[in-house]
Amino acid sequence: PGHFISHSHTSTPNHTSNVRLKMSFASTSIQSSSLLFSTRSSSSFKKTTNPKSSARRSSLKVSASAEADAAKIKVTDVKETLGRGFILVDIRSPEEVAETGSKFSWEKIPIAAMDDEGNPMSNPNFLALIKNKFPNSMSRILLACDDGTFRSELAHKLITQKLGYSQVKIIEGGIDAYIEFQPLTKEDKIKVRMVAQAGNDLSMLVSGVDTRQAGQKLY
Repeated sequence: PGHFISHSHTSTPNHTSNVRLKMSFASTSIQSSSLLFSTRSSSSFKKTTNPKSSARRSSLKVSASAEADAAKIKVTDVKETLGRGFILVDIRSPEEVAETGSKFSWEKIPIAAMDDEGNPMSNPNFLALIKNKFPNSMSRILLACDDGTFRSELAHKLITQKLGYSQVKIIEGGIDAYIEFQPLTKEDKIKVRMVAQAGNDLSMLVSGVDTRQAGQKLY
């Protein structure tokens, strides 16, 4: 079986569109697997299906879609949203990230990718990776796929419904629209290195507890 792995490819227009098409197809398997039991149940008990239950399921689907639409923000509002503590999570495949580039500060957690044979596959660890990176259900997450549609909406649904997170938004138009509005620079792709410098110990101000040894001068 294929395993979750990234590859480096030569970027061409046809390859780009093929990768995106495959990624969209692959991400449907996550949704399909999460609905597998209900699908089997529907076929097994078709004769006894309650019309009210079917209507309720349809209502839930419409509600999830409406919530995802309501969570979308315009590219012009991304900077302000990030300034309020949101972390941008790039859910595109490694291949797509390599083709367009990506800011170093963005978290890369693909919802789907290509296996070692070039076939699309969903990321079975997507929710686990989200939970590991954002253990607090009040974490502020800004999702972005290539165009801000199916994959972002699916990720929003999974994160809000499966994990119970409430502060999840989507970039309308996705990474493509954002990069067009705010082109990436060389500096965006460089990791900022923090250099240790001597200075005053501010631990008491940060944590409310003075961790300095007794007798140390206060500045």
